[in-house]
Amino acid sequence: MEWNSGRVLGPAPPDSNWWDRKLFSGAVVVKEPKGATGYRMYYYGRSEEVWNMGVQPFNNTLPTGRIGVAFSSDGLAFQRHRGPLPGGAVMDPSDNPAAFDCVHVAISDAVYTGEKWLLYYFGGGMAAEGRRLLPGLASSVDGIHIDGREGPVLDVGEPGAWDQNGVSWPRIFPGDDSGRLFMTYHTRESGGSAGIGFFSAGMAVSDDGKNWQKVGKILSCGDAGSWDEGGVSVRHVIRVGRRFLMFYEGSNFKFEFAIGLAISDDGLTWKKDEYVGKEPGGPVLTARKGENVWDNLIVGTPYVLQMPDGSFGMYYLGLGKREGEEMSQQGIGLAVSDGPNFRLWRRYGQQ
Repeated sequence: MEWNSGRVLGPAPPDSNWWDRKLFSGAVVVKEPKGATGYRMYYYGRSEEVWNMGVQPFNNTLPTGRIGVAFSSDGLAFQRHRGPLPGGAVMDPSDNPAAFDCVHVAISDAVYTGEKWLLYYFGGGMAAEGRRLLPGLASSVDGIHIDGREGPVLDVGEPGAWDQNGVSWPRIFPGDDSGRLFMTYHTRESGGSAGIGFFSAGMAVSDDGKNWQKVGKILSCGDAGSWDEGGVSVRHVIRVGRRFLMFYEGSNFKFEFAIGLAISDDGLTWKKDEYVGKEPGGPVLTARKGENVWDNLIVGTPYVLQMPDGSFGMYYLGLGKREGEEMSQQGIGLAVSDGPNFRLWRRYGQQ
């Protein structure tokens, strides 16, 4: 099997001047608006060892920092687009040292209103040296030149609340027939069965996409020893008929990551799917361990599109290591469902 099997965007050359030449992740893939063809992928990354304001990342493998975009005619192979900022990025952290997003930023969703692009993102500021993540909203006519940003659009919980540590990776979907919007987000809670913390996902609702009201925690870690005992982190929700499907990144305390599935009838109350995999939630997609391919270590950060033929495409982050090499590398891959069966997936290009 070829090393790049199923990968739609690879790393930038390390000796290039691209804004994401060190790390990148978090693909948000959307179809171009009516009147245009193709797809655009927003994602985040960085080229330096340190974040803005000279802050050292609290996790050296965390790829947040700046935001950029890539384009594709068919959704199967993407090319980086040089944006207006240094290195080709389209959005940077704020230059205001008092801003909530002055240290690092990352895209988490993109919505076209018919007049402009709304880019939901999250960022960290000088408070807790970038650890306190909060959501923001940027706007742009063409999705490349940012002409406005505001936030945070949602704050952390009160001391002692489950989301007191942060509100990160906000993702938006139409919630119900009334026109309300739903936002899912996640945070890292303290404690857990291993005593090292765990991830939980929450929900907020809005009538205008700017003012949000929290609903509460909606999904959290599996039982001790399960594939997602470390919790539910980056997730993406789509509506299929009258049901809502949540594809989520789960992990265990061996730092093994995979992608699982939860289902809801109303978008507010969620249950991990019991009809996929050996455990609740699956997983539905795992790293290809033991194979000499680019995603043989980790898969995560899913973003799912429903295709015209009723099938689904899942864009995801992969991390892998070649045989005989010490350094791993990242990429964005594509998995496709078995027709309309959202429980059965294979990498694009595989039979």
